[in-house]
Amino acid sequence: MNALAKRENKLVTSKQCSSAVVIKIKFLTSLFGFILLLFAAGSAHSATSLTKPVAQYTLQCDETFSCPESLLPRVSFWVEVFSRWDTDTAIFHDKSNPQRVYSTLKRNEGCRRSRKGDSVYKERRRLKRNLTALADRLRNKQGLSESQARLYAAFHGASSREVRAAADRVRCQSGNKDRMREALTQFHNYRPTILDALESQNLTPELQYLPFVESAFNPNALSHVGAAGLWQIMPSTGRSLGLMVDNNVDERYDPRAATYAAAKYFRDSVDRLTETAFENGSSVQAKELNPFVITSYNYGVRGMQRAINQVGLDYERLLVEYKSPSFQTAVKNFYASFLAARHVAKNSEKFFGVIAPNYSQQLNSYNTVALTRATSAKRLISELGLDKDKFKALNPALKKVIWKHKALIPKGFALKLPYRENGWENQFMQLASLPREVERPGFTWHRVRSGQTACGIAEKYRASCRALRKLNRLDSKATIFVGKRLKVPSRSGGGIEVVKGSGTATPKVAAATPVNVSQPQVAPPSVSSLKRYRVRRGDTSCVIAQRFGMRCGEFLALNGLKRSSVIRIGQTVRVSGKDSWHVVKRGQTACGIAQSYRVPCADLLDANRIRRSSTIRVGQRLRIPVATSG
Repeated sequence: MNALAKRENKLVTSKQCSSAVVIKIKFLTSLFGFILLLFAAGSAHSATSLTKPVAQYTLQCDETFSCPESLLPRVSFWVEVFSRWDTDTAIFHDKSNPQRVYSTLKRNEGCRRSRKGDSVYKERRRLKRNLTALADRLRNKQGLSESQARLYAAFHGASSREVRAAADRVRCQSGNKDRMREALTQFHNYRPTILDALESQNLTPELQYLPFVESAFNPNALSHVGAAGLWQIMPSTGRSLGLMVDNNVDERYDPRAATYAAAKYFRDSVDRLTETAFENGSSVQAKELNPFVITSYNYGVRGMQRAINQVGLDYERLLVEYKSPSFQTAVKNFYASFLAARHVAKNSEKFFGVIAPNYSQQLNSYNTVALTRATSAKRLISELGLDKDKFKALNPALKKVIWKHKALIPKGFALKLPYRENGWENQFMQLASLPREVERPGFTWHRVRSGQTACGIAEKYRASCRALRKLNRLDSKATIFVGKRLKVPSRSGGGIEVVKGSGTATPKVAAATPVNVSQPQVAPPSVSSLKRYRVRRGDTSCVIAQRFGMRCGEFLALNGLKRSSVIRIGQTVRVSGKDSWHVVKRGQTACGIAQSYRVPCADLLDANRIRRSSTIRVGQRLRIPVATSG
C-alpha cells in the first residue's frame, strides 16, 4: 500500500472514532436529560390536595376582645397555620376566604423566596387553571371529574362566577407550627416584663400574645422591610417612642426597652382611637375598640382613625366596606392572626402537649450605669473583668461595630452590668482616671474631579474598589459625578484611639440594688381633672386645646362642638389633660365611679353624654370631670 492510501485509511479510521465519540456524548446527554425530566415530573406533582379541611375552633372571647361571627373561619385558618403546618410547608388558599385551602407543598422555605418558574409558581398556576376549568364546567352545566368535585366541595355550592373570581385570588402562606412551638418555650422569659409594661400604661394584659405574631418571641428578628426585635418596631417608630436607633446602638433589640416602647405605642393608640370614636358619637367599649388598636400596630393609628371616620367602630364593616390601597391581605388578617395565636398559646397543651419553658436566656438582675462619656466595650471588659458573652447578653442593643472595637458606647447609654451588691461605683472611679477614647473614622473624604472613576480613586488611595463601592452604596457600574464627595476606605479600617493626658469626672452609677427584669420603669399615667375655662378675645377651639395640652378633636368632642362651630367671648367650655379616663370594671355604675373620684354624678354623665338610665359596660372608657371655675 502506498503512502497516500495509508494516509486516507488513517483519516477514515479517525473519522469513525470521532463519530463514535459524538454518538456516545449524545447518548449520555439524552440520558441525563431524561433523568432531569423524571426528577422535574416528580417535583411538579409533589403538591398534595387537602384531605382534612380546616377545623372550626371555639374561641375564648370576652369583654376585652370581640370575636365577630364572620371572622371565625378566618381565625380558624390561622389557628391551623400556628398549630398544623411547619415552616417548610407552603399552603395554597383563597386570599379573601383563607379557610378555603386547596393544597399544600413541601418546600424548605415554604412560600418564602419564591421565583418565577419554581414549584410555588407552578402550583399557583396549576390551581388557577383548574379553578378556571371548573368555573367553565359549572357555567356550561357539564359533569365534574372526581378531582373537580373535590375542588368544588370547598366552595359549598358557590356559583361559577365566584369560582372564576377565586382563580385570581390563589395565595401562598407558609406554616408556622415549629416557630410557634419554639416561641412557647421562650414566652415565659419575657412575660413578666411585658405584663409590667402593659400594667404601667393601664393596658389589657391580653396584648402579651402579640409577639407570637410579630416575632415568635425572637428578640433578634429582622423583617425584610426593616422592622426589628421582639415587637418588630420600625426605625422611625422606635425613635418616636424614645428608643435609641443609630449606627452604633439599636434599642429595638433590647427586649425590655422595646417592650416599654410598645406599651407606650398602645397607650397612644388607645387614646387617639378613643378620641376619634368619641368625636364620631360612638360609645367606646374595649371589645369594640381593641380590634382597631391591634390592627393599628400593623396599619398605623392614622389609618385606623380614617377607618373609624368611614365605617365607625364596627370591625366587621371595616373588613367588608373600608377601601384603601394599603388596606390589603396582611392588614385584614392581622387581628385574626392575633386571636389565633392567643388561642393556641392559651391552649398550648392541647396543640403541642407539655412544653417545658427555656429559662437559659433569662436575665434576672443587673446594675445600671448611666455613662457620662463614650467608652469602648473592650476597655470595660478589660478594666471591669467582665465575661464578654454575658456582657453582650445584658446589652443586646449594642451593635456589631461596638463589639468589633470600631465604635464607642455613646454617652448617656444606660449600660447594664452583672449585679453586684456594692455596685460598680469604685470601678468606674478608676475608669474615669483613664485617658479619653475617641473614634477614628474608617474612611477619608474625596471630592470627585472631571475624568475620575470610582476604581481610579480607590487605586490612588491604595484602597479596594469593591469596598469603596459598598461604602458609598454605588450602583453596579460604580457611577459617580463631578463634585460628589466619596468616602474612601482607609487601609486601617478605622477604630478607637486613646487621647493621652485626658480624664473626666466620675460617671454617675445607678444604685446598688438589683434591677429585676420584671420591675417596671415607666410610671403609670396620672389621672388629671377636667375644669371649666371662660373663652377670651382671640381664642379659637384649637388654640384653647393647645394651651391645655389637648388635641383639637378631643376638645371639640368634649364640648359637643364641630369644626364649624363658633365659640364666643365669655362662653364657658371644658378643658382637660389627655389621661382623664376611667376603664369600667365589672360591677361598677356611673354614679359609683363618680363617687369614687369625688365628683358629682351629673358632671360625669354630662362629660360622657350619657343619662342615668344609660347602661355602661365592662371595658368602656369614661371621662372623669372635676367641676372647678376657670
